[in-house]
Amino acid sequence: MRGPTLRLVCVNDVYSLENLPRLRTLVRRCTTEEPADMLVTTLAGDFVAPSLLSSLDRGEGMIDCLNAIPITHVCFGNHELDVPAEALADRVRQFRGTWLNTNVPGYVPSLPASQVLTVRGEGTRPVRVGLVGVLTEDPSLYRPGVFGGLPILPANATVLAAARALVEEGGCACVLALTHQSLARDRALALSQGDPPVALIVGGHEHEPYIEQLGSAWLVKAGTDALYAAVVDLAWSPVAPSSGPDLPAVTVRLVPLRELPEDEAMRELVDQRTAPVRALHVATLLRLRPGEVLSSVGTRMQQTSVGAMIATWVRDDLGADACLINGGGIRGAREYRGAFTFGDLETELPFPNEVVVVTMPGRVLRDAVLGSRSNAPRPAPGYLQVDEGLGVDADGRVTTVRAEAFDEAREYRVATVRVLFDGMDNVAALTRFAQEHPERIPPRDSGRELKMIVVEALSLALWRELGGFERCDLDGDARVSVDELRRSIERASGESAPTLLVEGILRALDADRDGSISEEEARARALVGDRLPG
Repeated sequence: MRGPTLRLVCVNDVYSLENLPRLRTLVRRCTTEEPADMLVTTLAGDFVAPSLLSSLDRGEGMIDCLNAIPITHVCFGNHELDVPAEALADRVRQFRGTWLNTNVPGYVPSLPASQVLTVRGEGTRPVRVGLVGVLTEDPSLYRPGVFGGLPILPANATVLAAARALVEEGGCACVLALTHQSLARDRALALSQGDPPVALIVGGHEHEPYIEQLGSAWLVKAGTDALYAAVVDLAWSPVAPSSGPDLPAVTVRLVPLRELPEDEAMRELVDQRTAPVRALHVATLLRLRPGEVLSSVGTRMQQTSVGAMIATWVRDDLGADACLINGGGIRGAREYRGAFTFGDLETELPFPNEVVVVTMPGRVLRDAVLGSRSNAPRPAPGYLQVDEGLGVDADGRVTTVRAEAFDEAREYRVATVRVLFDGMDNVAALTRFAQEHPERIPPRDSGRELKMIVVEALSLALWRELGGFERCDLDGDARVSVDELRRSIERASGESAPTLLVEGILRALDADRDGSISEEEARARALVGDRLPG
């Protein structure tokens, strides 16, 4: 006779809908093939945002698809706070499963801090299992005032306190924790606990898979975008132990979803939901002057106009002194005349590269640029494309920053791709600086995607071209709505307003995330840069 069994299918950090048809196939198989007594499907944070689709629908399409799989349990991730507060509340209400919120007390709409599942085997004892869900309290990941100013309680301490209550007062055999925090903090949670135990930590925030056992706890992270799913089986003995914790035997397997066929109905739903994104590929982001040519040919061996343009947009949007983009991350290798579209931008920037701003001495900036260009004219992916204000002489030496004389002793705020500090593309000066000063490097997933920064920069330039707040506040109510933005753009350009740029203006200026722009919000952003679309 076997005891009760519980199976979990786990994913985390899902920004794209593309692998969800295969995830639906896995969930269906886990339900029908050697089924456990209970099946739970989890998503440990970061799914409402960020993505191009979520910038258009505020995560509605994602939740629609999660309901169809179905995902039964989720928790907040830090990127859920990227959408307006009202939109996030709508997504919470839209979700049909259980949205666990253990460490943000007072959030509205109200969410359960925990849940108790009763797992019943055939002809054997029932087992009660507690579930909790927390997100990281790391302040570097949030803008001021998230959750309306509500406190985010320390995740690990909150999990342990909740676990104690669930075991001692709720009669649970053990507790399973959904977490959205760094691997180091999850490991600390696994190692710091005593009795009562957290048997399984289902984590998010990391974009690579991790599976390990630490003491009596298993730590499972499936990695980003449902490329993999972790299937976790928990099996209890038929008879409860006479003393000590009632822990299950745990087995974990990582399933590469690419090996599974797609669920046809789920593919149809995904295609329906992503249709607005596909339509954006023809949206014009930038109209070029007659005779003007932009080129990304040779980004691995020479400075290009597309590289300079992208780096300048990023520098200005992030308020940095300089911007460095690895040439291997700009992949179009083509020339543009007449217009530059969103499809062109996706061709140039196919990877979801995270950009951060790091303060570093001028000598590090100098050595990074000089070293990256030392192999030219032989191509190298680490050849650094620089912004238009960063002067570099024929020998690869930096001469100016924002058109001012370069000073190797000065501290500069440099925007760049975060993984360059981890050693990607072998930009030795940046890797060495990160090793010597790890406290200066922002944590992973604290930056923003390069492609969406460019869209925001173009959106701000478009706002300037429209003439500012008073020209766009068509009804004089001291707010600029989405409809007023569209009408203002159409009035100025004589063409329909690209949805991508309308949403980009909102993301850039709508600080309180209420879906409109006040004059104060508009004036709070310093709008710089001289390249205007349209």
